[in-house]
Amino acid sequence: MKTAASIDLGSYTARLLVARVREGQIIESVARERIYVHIGNDPSLLDSRLLSNAAQSRAIEALRKLSEQALLLGANAIQAVATGVIRSAGNREQFIDQIKKETGLNVRLISGIEEASLTAKGALWALKGLGPPLGVFDLGGGSTEFFFQQDQESEQRLLSIPLGAAVLTERFLRKDPPDPRELSELEEAIKNILENAEFPFKEEVIRGLSLVGTGGTVTSIAAMKQNVPLPEISPENLNGTQINSSQIEEIFDKIKQCPFSERAILPGLDRNRAIVIIAGTLCVLLIMQHLQVDRLYVSLSDLLEGVLLDFLENFRVVEETKI
Repeated sequence: MKTAASIDLGSYTARLLVARVREGQIIESVARERIYVHIGNDPSLLDSRLLSNAAQSRAIEALRKLSEQALLLGANAIQAVATGVIRSAGNREQFIDQIKKETGLNVRLISGIEEASLTAKGALWALKGLGPPLGVFDLGGGSTEFFFQQDQESEQRLLSIPLGAAVLTERFLRKDPPDPRELSELEEAIKNILENAEFPFKEEVIRGLSLVGTGGTVTSIAAMKQNVPLPEISPENLNGTQINSSQIEEIFDKIKQCPFSERAILPGLDRNRAIVIIAGTLCVLLIMQHLQVDRLYVSLSDLLEGVLLDFLENFRVVEETKI
C-alpha cells in the first residue's frame, strides 16, 4: 500500500489530503489540513485583477507547509491544483512559476469545468448510494462549480460561475453585523449571477434532482446544524448528512444578526470561516431556490479526492500499458 497526497490552492484556503492508496483507489485518509490564505479577500484583485505580493507570499508559505507535511507522512506523490480567483488573475502564470521555484511543487491551474468534474468525482465516490438525476455544487471563495447528470445514459453537464463567498463578502458586507441594505444588495447580486448563468436547463429545472453540496460553507452549515465540535468535523462524521432549506434559513437568520465576535464562537464554525459564512450561507439558500430543491446532501469529500482519484486512475492506465 502506498501513500499519496493532493493539494487544492483556492480563493480562501489551501487544503491537503494525504491518503493510503492501492490498486487505483483511496483506501483511507491519513491526514487533512487547511490553511486560510484569504486570496479572495485581496483588494488588489478587485482593483487590478492582480495577485498582490502579500497574497502570493501567504499562499506560497501555506503550500510549503502542506507539502512538507505530506512528505513527512510518507507521500510518494503530491498532486497540486490551483482554482478560484487564481484562474482569472492577470499574473497567474508568474505566480505558478514562483510556487515551483520556492516550494518545488508543480501546481496545475485547472479550469472551472475541470474543477466541476473532479469535485463531482470525489463527492460521488464518497456518496455511492446516490443515483441520477444528480447535481453537485462546490461553493468556494471565488467561484462555484456545478455538475449535473439527468440519468445514467445522459451526458454529464458542467458549469463554473463567478459566485464566491469570500469575493462577495469583500464587495458587499462592510458592517458588523451587516445591515439590511447590504444584505439586500448581496441577495440581488447572487440572484443576478444565478439568473445569468448558462445552466444546462434554462426552461425547466431537473425534476427529482438529488443535490450534493461541498465546500467550506456547506461543511460549516452541516456542522452547525449537527452541533459537531470543530475537532470532530470529518467526512466520516458528516458525509451524507441531509439538510433542508428551512434549517439553513434558520441558521442564516441567526448568523446575519451576530457580530463577528459571536459568530466566531458558534459550535461547528471556526474563526476564519465566520468571516464569510453569511455570504456563503445566502449563496447556498439561493442556489437551492434557483434549482427548486428543498434538500441538500453534504459531502466533505470533494476536489481533493477527485484530484487523487484522477491521478490514480491515469497512473494505473500507464502502469498497465507498460506490462
